[in-house]
This record gives sequence, C-alpha cells and structure tokens, in this order.
Amino acid sequence: MDSKRLDHKLDCKACGTILLDIPNNAGEHTAIHCSQCGAYLGEWGELQDDFHKQAGDTQAFDLNHGNIVKK
Repeated sequence: MDSKRLDHKLDCKACGTILLDIPNNAGEHTAIHCSQCGAYLGEWGELQDDFHKQAGDTQAFDLNHGNIVKK
C-alpha cells in the first residue's frame, strides 16, 4: 500500500475513486456505496475501522462526519 494514499476498503474496486456516499444518520451496519458509480463498498463501521487502521498513529488524517480531513 502506498502510504501517501488512503485506499484498501475506501477505494472503489469498480471505478478506482475514493468517493463515498454516506447518509447523515449512518450507523455501524449502514451499507455504503461509491458516490461515483454506486458500487457497494462495505458497512460504515468496517470502513471507519479500515480508515483508522490506515491512518495509524500518525494522526495526519481524521475522519469527521464522513470527510477525510488532513490535519
């Protein structure tokens, strides 16, 4: 994995983008789809876990209401 790009579960395997369609009231088991092509990406809880795993201890990025924010 390229440490400069967050991907793995976050990137869409169908179109290659990282554009998530996240409902305002998303819970742990809410299905999340690519906002570009509509492909299923996973459940919100597992996508959040994957983000935190990739971001690691660097704290360079934060996941805030579905937005990836560079600190």
